[in-house]
Amino acid sequence: PRDIYHGEGALEELKNLKGKKAIVVVGGGAMKRQGFLAKVEDYLKEAGMEVSLFEGVEPDPSVETVMKGAKAMQEFEPDWIVAMGGGSPIDAAKAMWAFYEYPEITFEDLITPFSFPELRQKAKFAAIPSTSGTATEVTAFSVITDYAKGIKYPLADYQLLPNMAIVDTDNMMSQPRGLTSASGVDVLTHALEAYASVMATDYTDGLALKAMKNVFDYLPTAYNEPTNVEARQKMADASCMAGMAFANAFL
Repeated sequence: PRDIYHGEGALEELKNLKGKKAIVVVGGGAMKRQGFLAKVEDYLKEAGMEVSLFEGVEPDPSVETVMKGAKAMQEFEPDWIVAMGGGSPIDAAKAMWAFYEYPEITFEDLITPFSFPELRQKAKFAAIPSTSGTATEVTAFSVITDYAKGIKYPLADYQLLPNMAIVDTDNMMSQPRGLTSASGVDVLTHALEAYASVMATDYTDGLALKAMKNVFDYLPTAYNEPTNVEARQKMADASCMAGMAFANAFL
């Protein structure tokens, strides 16, 4: 993404967006229960936008959910799509984005890598992760599941890169220990894969190595002291850096 905002309070950057309408895509309700969804709505309204919500994106989002979200977007006509939560709602929103802008395309049209039409014709995209793991906020990937066929499709195209990523530690302070450890290992995996890639460069190596160092230095603290702000921030940074390394060492 061209713009990456990180650290405590970075969410406030939403107040500076320029547009008339924003749709917020979220998952199962944790963001609402913890008050972050209301904060996002307030900031977007402060930016002068009308706000609509698309809630309930499931883990491993389905083609059906993507199509339902795209229909909601076509009816509301937002010029900003704001996806918030773990990897699933952000991945789902990326695919919704494509079908919102091009209602005539089919899911089969997009499963071939680098087959996407040019996005940003109707809306820009902001991604706000609530976990330190998938780094989908800075990658050109989206994983969508066709449950009828029993296949997970990794959609890949540079068009899927968000315009903006907001990596705000405040969103991550309530991660349970199980999620902290599992997503932390995900970060390490991304960094290791990027570092070992035959397409790795000095640029991706630097990001991958720093991400790995952060994981070893701060994941135990984030696990044992869930409210440790420094550890949470360092893991959020590690996730984002590992994602950038991974995205640029494989595409």
